[in-house]
Amino acid sequence: MAKLKTNCSCKRYLFLLSFFFIELISLSQTRNLEYFINEGLQNSPLLNDLQNQLNSTLIDSLIIRAQRKPQIEGQSQLLYSPFNDHFGYDEVITDGGNYQIAGYVSQNIFNRKIIENKYKTIDNQRQGISLNKKITLAELKRLITGLYLESYSVYSDLAFNSSFLELMKGQNQVINQFVKAGIFSQSDYLSLLVETQGQEIIISQLRNLYEKNIRLLNEACGIVDTAHLELMLPEIKPTETNIASDYLFLKQFTIDSLQIINERTALGLRYKPSVNWFADAGILTSKPETFYRHFGASAGVSLSIPIFDGQQKKLEDQKLSIRENTRSFNNISSRKQYDQQYLRLKGELQGIKEIRSQLTGQLLISDQLVKSLKSQLEQGIAKMTDYLNALRNYRSINHTLNMTDIEMLSIINEMNYILAK
Repeated sequence: MAKLKTNCSCKRYLFLLSFFFIELISLSQTRNLEYFINEGLQNSPLLNDLQNQLNSTLIDSLIIRAQRKPQIEGQSQLLYSPFNDHFGYDEVITDGGNYQIAGYVSQNIFNRKIIENKYKTIDNQRQGISLNKKITLAELKRLITGLYLESYSVYSDLAFNSSFLELMKGQNQVINQFVKAGIFSQSDYLSLLVETQGQEIIISQLRNLYEKNIRLLNEACGIVDTAHLELMLPEIKPTETNIASDYLFLKQFTIDSLQIINERTALGLRYKPSVNWFADAGILTSKPETFYRHFGASAGVSLSIPIFDGQQKKLEDQKLSIRENTRSFNNISSRKQYDQQYLRLKGELQGIKEIRSQLTGQLLISDQLVKSLKSQLEQGIAKMTDYLNALRNYRSINHTLNMTDIEMLSIINEMNYILAK
């Protein structure tokens, strides 16, 4: 008869538990990892700034193209220099005044290599900004994924412990009936009651921690939302690559090398002769009353040849050589570090997979033990202490298994970050 009452009681609580979760789902919003990543990337001020910088480099190219065209400007000057026998500048020098209205045009010629060098400079800048954008994307994805995994870990523990609590409450009702029937002592019931209350405290702590983690996740993604969220199990697959050493973060060294080469080319071009043609047309006179007689024009070519600069070119070249040595050393050193990190993470992942396999087997045995003791408890032939110890052990193993799954995903997240493209 007691066993029949137990089965009915368990079924009733299972029904209430199912109803509780249906209501919770209807009031909650389900979110997955992809949603948070998309929101985080869309709301990132840094990514927006980098995109604007890329757009700005396109304008820089147009500016260089405009600088190749003839440059035209207008100038005017009205200068009056009064004088007499005892005051004023020498009339031979000033002509009494200078009245000028003219337009000027000039253009640098034979400068194709200089223009090409400027275009390469902008192209290097564009590559650097594009690389920074890719790195920022990878860093944001890693950050958001890490926060999501922390939140999901707590959410998973909260869901498990909540269902665990409902089952313990149902068990309390059964044991209370057994106490009244004299099958169990009052101390057995109180022990189970204390364990149940402890479970409630655990759930309250997990709920507070989950809400805190969700707020941090929303903050990182630029989301303003206070709704209760249900998180989906994240699917994080390892990046498939045949070249583990092709790291995104090392490409900056390649760009730096191109920039040094370009700067060395620009240094050499600065010491090449430059040719510029110019022309002007307008009015230039010292007698404003006859300005209409002095309309004219002029044209010419200028040649500039650097001769001696105190060995500045040699010193600048030495500075570029030092920068190249530093770049090369840092490139080799960073590559070794990324290789070591990747191999370390790969080894950790393999070890955790083995531990997870052991925990899965242990959880299966623990589950069988809890079910067996529960059945014996309902028949009045098992000790309450043995049952409570089995419950604690089952809860502990489940928590450890949950943490192991999250750790595996975290390691894969770090490996994908290192292998970002």
